[in-house]
Amino acid sequence: MKLTKNILFIFCFIHSINSHGQCDSLWHNYNDTVDIVEIGPWMYDEMPGYPGGEDSRLVFIKENIKYPPNWPTDSIKGKVFTTFIIDENGNIKCPRILRGVNSILDSIAIDIIKKMPKWSPAKARGISVSSTFNLPIFFGTNSKTKK
Repeated sequence: MKLTKNILFIFCFIHSINSHGQCDSLWHNYNDTVDIVEIGPWMYDEMPGYPGGEDSRLVFIKENIKYPPNWPTDSIKGKVFTTFIIDENGNIKCPRILRGVNSILDSIAIDIIKKMPKWSPAKARGISVSSTFNLPIFFGTNSKTKK
């Protein structure tokens, strides 16, 4: 019995390492073309931007929130904190949940990020570079609470 548990633990551990390997390498090595190992947000000349600006991004998110059928909309509340990499070409890579609400809302947030169009990448010294971007996605109604 103890041997079975140990084998199961080792299998799960190895699987978790392999499933995140590609994204982890992106998280730790942003861009080889710039001679800075890691570029912090304080070193960007220009931050990454969503096409059309923040208002367009908010509209995109609202239009792409797709709840499962029979999901009670009055119970959906919360803020899912996400992070992702915007590469030097503006593509979104490796979306992750920083702090979630529940598995359903978390997966909806990841789906929204995966559907986003190309962003304008961050620039450092005039060169397009990869960068990380943290984005909270709000779930809930904007209606006033009942008295």
